[in-house]
Amino acid sequence: MARVTRRGAAAAIALLSAALVLPACGTSGTSASPAKSTTAASAGTRPERIVPVPKSVLAATEPQPNGTMWALAGSPVSRKLFEFGLPGGQVVGSIPVSNAAQAVAQSLTGTIGLVLGAKNSGALELLDGATAKVIRTVRFTESARDVAIGSDGTTFYVLTGTAADSSVAVVDSENGQVRGTIPVPPDVVSLVPGVQQTTLYVLQRNGRVSEISIAGGKIMASFVVGDSGQSLAISPDGSTLYALKDTAATANVAVVDVATETVRRALPAPSHCLEVLTSASGSQLYEVVGTADYGNIQVFAV
Repeated sequence: MARVTRRGAAAAIALLSAALVLPACGTSGTSASPAKSTTAASAGTRPERIVPVPKSVLAATEPQPNGTMWALAGSPVSRKLFEFGLPGGQVVGSIPVSNAAQAVAQSLTGTIGLVLGAKNSGALELLDGATAKVIRTVRFTESARDVAIGSDGTTFYVLTGTAADSSVAVVDSENGQVRGTIPVPPDVVSLVPGVQQTTLYVLQRNGRVSEISIAGGKIMASFVVGDSGQSLAISPDGSTLYALKDTAATANVAVVDVATETVRRALPAPSHCLEVLTSASGSQLYEVVGTADYGNIQVFAV
């Protein structure tokens, strides 16, 4: 992997912050265990700020204590990881990565997990957040599509397989060992572990969220938050899930009470929203927005 290039990279990157915030729309359920909505959508809510990031952004990491984030961006033929600072979005470094890079996560201790997904194989590259050097690579016999980090700062959860047959690999980043696999429902698009790391929450494309026991793989609860599931995040205290739903016409984020499986409210989301992330304090929600023409992160108070 190439060496990190520092502040000179900023001039070469088009950073645009123009993305329209759409009003939130109500959540819709299905006939099987829908989550109940207790309040209306927060149509008047606006982001606290909009942070420019590289165009064609695909995914981003959780904000670090030093105020930096990493963003994966690029085309099918050329992809990079960009390090940038909050709140202004100034790029402070970049590294080229595999064109097969699909998703990225970073622990609060600094380790970056970059997921690679080819047709019949996948990998988790573990990088040192300070040097951006690859520490080790964990390989899978199936494609990898998403990744989340546990609260312990060392365990990565990697979604592997196809839309029809998926599982989650539990990876110890300290030694690169796969400690186990968890079967998940078909068409899972996003995942987050519970704060105690005894349960795993997964979001399907149809908007269904399932709570799965990490030890036994049993589905403990299942409910619907709306159509067209895209991304899932959890508050640091484990009490709230944020489920991004995105269609061609509308997008919003369902704010779900974990204890009651109830949608408390809906936050607006802009067009082309790809991912939601929470701050370490739990007071802010980051909505990652990207197209071939622009990229930004919209920050909402929650």
